[in-house]
Amino acid sequence: MSLIYTPTGKAREYSPLALNVYTGGCEHQCTYCYCRSLGKWTATPRVRPLNGLAEEARHADRQILLSFMADSYGPIERDARNTRRALQILRDARCSVAILTKGGQRCLDDLAMFRDWPDGRIKVGATLTFMDAKRSREVEPGAADPDDRLTALWRLHFAGVKTWVSIEPVLDADQSLACIRESLPFVDAYKVGKLNHQRNDTDWRRFCVAAVEMIRGLGRRL
Repeated sequence: MSLIYTPTGKAREYSPLALNVYTGGCEHQCTYCYCRSLGKWTATPRVRPLNGLAEEARHADRQILLSFMADSYGPIERDARNTRRALQILRDARCSVAILTKGGQRCLDDLAMFRDWPDGRIKVGATLTFMDAKRSREVEPGAADPDDRLTALWRLHFAGVKTWVSIEPVLDADQSLACIRESLPFVDAYKVGKLNHQRNDTDWRRFCVAAVEMIRGLGRRL
């Protein structure tokens, strides 16, 4: 089975290619995570062997996202360093890479590598759901607090690394708008999406108009 793969469905809106460096679980245990429906998904991820990644990377001609399953910068990364090994391989192959994490400032362990990426073809992003840390801990109990994620984005931006944010899923429209407002000064691009398969009373038209006006009003990509 290939390590670098082509996502299907709506995941393709995030990236044409993807790579998961951990498997079997995630420490963040987000209540809305689609992986929880896969069965045998635990709070203890496993290191995924990277045998053959160098060869696959040489043929990867489109952006690769880390990761759709398990967080590349969960607590396991501090000891396992599998994300770092994967990034070193992708950098040597001059791949285009996007990273999405809820691990906050843990990603800054690799800041020197991000800054040295060939042709600047890397961007590092965070998923933001709540500005309210208490509510964040209720639905993302193992993830970094919102302020920690924002601090990571701020430090990446001022180090010259391209930044982006995923406002998906929108669990509370006002909180999501607050996340956009707080992050706009140091984020280059946004992806915004509603919570699927669950009923709620969000006025999506009002939310969309407000989000678009904020993001495009400051010339950010959306």
